[in-house]
Amino acid sequence: MELRKHQLEIVAVALRITAEGGLGSLTIKKLSRELGVTEPALYRHFLNKAEIVKAMILSFELESDAVFHEISRKHVRGLAAVELFVKSRFSLVVEKPALAKVLFSEEQFIDDPEYSDLLLSMMHRHKEHLCRMLREAQADGSVRSDIRLEMMFRLILGPVRLLIKQWGLSQQGFDLLKTSDELWDDLQKTLRGKEGVDNETKDH
Repeated sequence: MELRKHQLEIVAVALRITAEGGLGSLTIKKLSRELGVTEPALYRHFLNKAEIVKAMILSFELESDAVFHEISRKHVRGLAAVELFVKSRFSLVVEKPALAKVLFSEEQFIDDPEYSDLLLSMMHRHKEHLCRMLREAQADGSVRSDIRLEMMFRLILGPVRLLIKQWGLSQQGFDLLKTSDELWDDLQKTLRGKEGVDNETKDH
């Protein structure tokens, strides 16, 4: 599913409202007022609030899909592909903080099975892509082979999500991109282990 231009405009405002006041603050009346359109005009693009919330989730998935497509187009593989994806998360957060604040606050969606299922499906797709990249990295010896792929996925995404939350809670009180580079450097040390470091030393 793709989102049309006017739908993307609606989603952008819906994300801002939700980021400022939570999912409960998002109403059709408030959204139409913020957009400067009538409620019937809004209903021409979305059937109801639930459809708008699902579109917010979809917009995040479309951003991720674009990154995976770019990684594939450039034929980047293994650990380098993982690095591109991880750094794209931080770049997206800086570029679109409202999107990140909403989608990285899963507790807002957890009580609604339809929303939580969408988020879980998206997470599983991210896991499949990243595990494939990590499998390639294990095959070329750039990461350690004594950690299961699923656990390695958690070791990467857990700190990424935590750092994004810390940045948001601190009201963007530190340089996220600089700190994320430092995080990635340390994550690589964990992922590589002694075997990966030895292989890298041999390559040089």
